[in-house]
Amino acid sequence: MRSVLLVAFCLMSSVAYAGESDHIIGGSVGYGAQDFESDDGKEFSAGDSFSSDIYYRYMLNEHFGLEAGVMSGTGGIVSAISGVFTSVDNISYKGFRGAVYGQVPLSESNHLYAKVGMSANQLDYDFRGVFSSDEVKSIESSGSDFYGAVGWEVRFQSGLGLNLEYQYVPVQELQVDSFNFGMSYRF
Repeated sequence: MRSVLLVAFCLMSSVAYAGESDHIIGGSVGYGAQDFESDDGKEFSAGDSFSSDIYYRYMLNEHFGLEAGVMSGTGGIVSAISGVFTSVDNISYKGFRGAVYGQVPLSESNHLYAKVGMSANQLDYDFRGVFSSDEVKSIESSGSDFYGAVGWEVRFQSGLGLNLEYQYVPVQELQVDSFNFGMSYRF
């Protein structure tokens, strides 16, 4: 009798564990464009950018969650070439972010989602005058800004998820639009 109860308990505990967890960790890498606005109000393209994002999400229910993450980005290949012709070069940013997460299911395994929140960030770049012989000033600034993303995700029964996402990240004078590919794991 005890062995039957032990087997029944083991089966019931494994079924209970198979339910969806509220905890998700993930990350993404992306490629996009960045625009820079100078102090005098001039806007110009700062080229392309590579971005990365690592996060933890706690699901409050099946549709909403809270997310905290670390993000960073730097100029891409075109930015390195265009830096020869512009006065702003070597742009990079990093920061922490918090967001409210909401999802709408399309089927049992995939859904559309949106993230809206704030970031505390640091922006670094080099500024030089019109002529290449002018002195280069390295500028570092920090602040807080809006963070937003929309995307599509498919989650497998193993807990692994794959997603495609558009991120809009203004970082002080810099505006980054990127398309990211990511992976996550629900544990």
